[in-house]
Amino acid sequence: MNWLILAAGGNGERIKLPYNKIFYKIGRKPLIYWTLKNFEDSSVIDKIIIIAKDKEVEKINKIVKNYKFKKIDAIITASHTRQDSTLKILKQYRNIFKEDDLIGVHNAVNPFVFRQEIEEVYKMAREFGSALLAQPAKDTIKISHSQNTVKNTPLRPSCWYAQTPQVIIHKHMLKAFLQAEKDQFIGTDDTQLLERINVMAKIVPCSSLNFKITYIEDLLLVKDSLKNFLKQNV
Repeated sequence: MNWLILAAGGNGERIKLPYNKIFYKIGRKPLIYWTLKNFEDSSVIDKIIIIAKDKEVEKINKIVKNYKFKKIDAIITASHTRQDSTLKILKQYRNIFKEDDLIGVHNAVNPFVFRQEIEEVYKMAREFGSALLAQPAKDTIKISHSQNTVKNTPLRPSCWYAQTPQVIIHKHMLKAFLQAEKDQFIGTDDTQLLERINVMAKIVPCSSLNFKITYIEDLLLVKDSLKNFLKQNV
């Protein structure tokens, strides 16, 4: 079975909206609608679990009902961090997830992921044990020392901007998250935890439209991005 965990419990401090950006209206619908619709319409996704802040569960549930999303298995209250929230689901579903189930994790504020990208990243995760969508770096990347002096410059063809979904076979995912919990290690994304148990994810290139809405200036891009996305997502 192919599952998707939708991470919708962030605080969004950097965007400076008075409410969670998942409720920001794009094309007269909340942002989370567009994200959910991509996975609802995907033939490879069987079930969706949403991580949400406790005070927003009811509001998200209304969106699910109003737009008749059928694949939602549960809306789970978020923990302190995204990593803790995902681990909470892994523990709660430990007797439900099968060892070879694929578990994808996707940012609710990445609304423009193409159906063919979803299909490909799940296909590659099945083959390699883990896969993620990523964009090839357009700019030169610099690795710095602690005081922001340049340490080295990696070759640009080997640099990628990690996006989501990141998809992992359950047996690897559970092991990686439990090991991180034991070591009190907090990663910046899910596949980083896999690297610590020597499981290397397959990179699947994705469109530049699949970006995480993080800053206020990102909101200036979303309307044009939606138009382009709807034209191409066929």
